[in-house]
Parts: sequence; C-alpha cells; structure tokens
Amino acid sequence: MSEPIIRTLRKSDYPALIDVVRRMWYPEYDEKTGLLAAETDWENCLARATCAFTAELDGEPVALILGRVDALDHRRPLNTHRINSLRGLLRLVCAKDGLKAAGDILGILNIDEHLRKQATQTGHDYSAEVVLFVLDPAARGHGLGRRMFDTLMTAFREAGVSKYFLFTDTTCDVGFYVHLGLAQVSEHTLPTNGDGEQATSFYLYEGLVPEN
Repeated sequence: MSEPIIRTLRKSDYPALIDVVRRMWYPEYDEKTGLLAAETDWENCLARATCAFTAELDGEPVALILGRVDALDHRRPLNTHRINSLRGLLRLVCAKDGLKAAGDILGILNIDEHLRKQATQTGHDYSAEVVLFVLDPAARGHGLGRRMFDTLMTAFREAGVSKYFLFTDTTCDVGFYVHLGLAQVSEHTLPTNGDGEQATSFYLYEGLVPEN
C-alpha cells in the first residue's frame, strides 16, 4: 500500500467522496436515497467552501476537508452549488424515505444556524469555517486526520485568518477537535422519544490558527 498524498480537490473526485459521505452519514437509507442525500449535502457544503483538499490513497480519494474564508468568497449566495443542493432536495422528495432524509438535512442546517446565532450573541465572531471534514474509515491509521487539518490551517494562515469555527455532533469524533485545542462555544441537544434512545447533541467549536 502506498503512502497517501494530500492535494487540491478535483471534480473527478466527487463520486468517490460523495459515496464516503453516504456511508458515513446516511447508512440507514438504501443506496439510491443515501446517494441523493449525500450529494445534496455535498453540494450545500461546496456552496460555502473557498478551499478544498483531498487525500488520495492507492489512486483513490479517501478523505476531504473543505474550508471557507469569508474574504475569499466573491460568489453570489445563490451560486451553482447552492442551486444543485436545492435541486437535490426536490429529487429526494420522490425517493424512498426521501422526505425523512430531506428533513434530516434541513433540520441540521437549522440547528447549525441556531448554534451560530448563540455564538454571535455571546460575542464570538469568525471570518473562517471548517465546512466539512470526512475520512473513509478504511483509510485510518495513516495520520490523515491531523495532516488534512494542518493543510487547511496553512491555507487559513496564508489568508490572514486567526480564528475559525466548525459544527460537529456526538456522531463524530469530537475528541479529535478537543485534542487539537478547539473549545466548545454553543450546544443544542435533541429530545429523545424516551425509549432508551441516546440523545444527539450538536456543537459549535472554535479554534485558533497556529502561527506556524
């Protein structure tokens, strides 16, 4: 097995990485609906991103990190990726269990907006965001998580960013961000149905860009 390389995202990487998103975030849906949901999520993330890096292992893209620097985004709010995301939501309506998937996507977006408002109201403001960070579980063990994050931090630093934020939840490896020194700023926990279901919490974390 070769060593992974980190490079900028290419359009040819999209299918493989969308499938990673499907397997990581939408495993409860059949493949068709899961792919539609993953593609919708993917396009929504690209609509906000200004820099994108992927890790390639044995010729296949296995990880992705997207970042946004406000000062570098000169697109209209309704850009091509945003339009594609809206179209994806419409396509989900006609898919098996698609209404639930669309509801999940919109619900999380609403929670994210709520968390950002909470942060703003308590005096936290940011000029950059880690929009999406996903790693194929099969590619773990190569130190890619830290390397990918460091690559984005370099891009942030070169853009003059000193502080950034990201959204995460209890289904993700929150401890990874804590280990990197990020701090929780706001939190929202969904109510459970009382049948032993584990509550899901959503967080906004902030971090400082390392000086070097």
